[in-house]
Amino acid sequence: MKKSWIALLALGFSVPVLAQSVAPFRDNDPFIFCSQGYETTVAAECWVPVAPYTTGVYAYTGLCDPPNEYGRPWTDRDYQALALYMSVCPIAGKSGRWMGAGTGAESPIVH
Repeated sequence: MKKSWIALLALGFSVPVLAQSVAPFRDNDPFIFCSQGYETTVAAECWVPVAPYTTGVYAYTGLCDPPNEYGRPWTDRDYQALALYMSVCPIAGKSGRWMGAGTGAESPIVH
């Protein structure tokens, strides 16, 4: 009985950690992540999303190697963001557009 309580307690602490590590981009906002990319500026990204975002199509920015042999190497963050984009964004039924003011990355905070 004591072991089961310890296991439940450990599970309770691990679930929030897993949830944070799944989508650490753009303040966990899938609309902004799928439509604008994983960083706040294109100059920091190795790839950018291409509309319609539900197809998982992306384009290289030319900042990283590959495709630019003189660019910076891809980081784990770059690969993780691309994998997340390819697995999450195609789940949307269709690509919508932002209906509020600005680009959506400013609401409710800049992200």
